[in-house]
Amino acid sequence: MIPLALLLVQADPAESLRQELRSARSATAVLQRRCGEPIRAVVDRAGRKPPTPEQRAHLAVGPAEPVTYRSVVLKCGGLSLSIAENWYVPARLTPEMNAALAGDTPFGAVIRPLAPSRRTLGIATQGEDAMVAPYVLRQRALVIGGDGRPLAEVVENYTPELIGLPVRKP
Repeated sequence: MIPLALLLVQADPAESLRQELRSARSATAVLQRRCGEPIRAVVDRAGRKPPTPEQRAHLAVGPAEPVTYRSVVLKCGGLSLSIAENWYVPARLTPEMNAALAGDTPFGAVIRPLAPSRRTLGIATQGEDAMVAPYVLRQRALVIGGDGRPLAEVVENYTPELIGLPVRKP
């Protein structure tokens, strides 16, 4: 007999994606498993959004410590898989990592040498929260470096195009 939880995951692609994201150390890695070419970030260079007091508390930074905002569309070829907002602490990254973030490399790929993990702060599908539409799933997470210090807070919106892509073996 197949467990009910497995049947639900198989029946609902958004639930399957939720399980993948919750168990992954990197959302970029989840996207990469569904894309046959490197994921690239299309950065909104004009985007500006200061961190909220709550985000500063999550990031364990004071009111004067710089926090950088980065808004991106993560793409696989011509498909938009995720629209993400990222507030990160540049002082916790290397100069090379900060330079790479000025380009089109996804945040998760840039910080991979820091052995990041994620702590989910909230996650919902369109069926659970009408505010998620037109996306299929929205996740808010804290990205933590291997040293235990918070690196970033992210809000990720996953598109219906992602659901249609097969999961590839790592």
